[in-house]
Amino acid sequence: DEMSARQKQTAEDVAAQMEKRAAAQARLAAAQAAAAASAAAAKKKTDDGGHAISKDELQELLKEFAPGESFEPEVEEMLLEITDDFVDNVLEHAARLARHRGSEAVEPKDVLLHLERQWDMHIPGYGGEEVPKYTEKQSVETHSRRLAAVRRSIAAATAAQNEQRKQARLAADRATKGKGDMGAED
Repeated sequence: DEMSARQKQTAEDVAAQMEKRAAAQARLAAAQAAAAASAAAAKKKTDDGGHAISKDELQELLKEFAPGESFEPEVEEMLLEITDDFVDNVLEHAARLARHRGSEAVEPKDVLLHLERQWDMHIPGYGGEEVPKYTEKQSVETHSRRLAAVRRSIAAATAAQNEQRKQARLAADRATKGKGDMGAED
């Protein structure tokens, strides 16, 4: 019985060691993958200045939309910077939305929500029920009545001012006409 307990303990120890080894290997593989991704990003950064898209990709887009055209180097740099700013902005806001959801991972619905609400961009094939449509609140009837009352009040005040001006002009015309008639008699 004691021998069986020792064998069982030894088997458990071996299993625990194997689990630790497997976990360590998984961490090592993840670290290697991260290092490879980092190296690839560093290579891309040195190749194209660290932009979200490369100059070649930008040229391909230009060829697609305006064949035969080309960018001046300053324009190309400016477009690459604008692209970087846009991507940074979208990712920053998508990360905020993910944190708001209580997640640490940005999901496509976070990016879609930001693009739809802030940029009015609807990405074909990704819309639908994941991102609920944002509807503005309907104005309250009391507010509408108050607005109508203000508009009526403004219209009445404007009409009264116009009437006063008209009366003042008529009085001035009569006074001028009366003086003109008196001056003609002398």
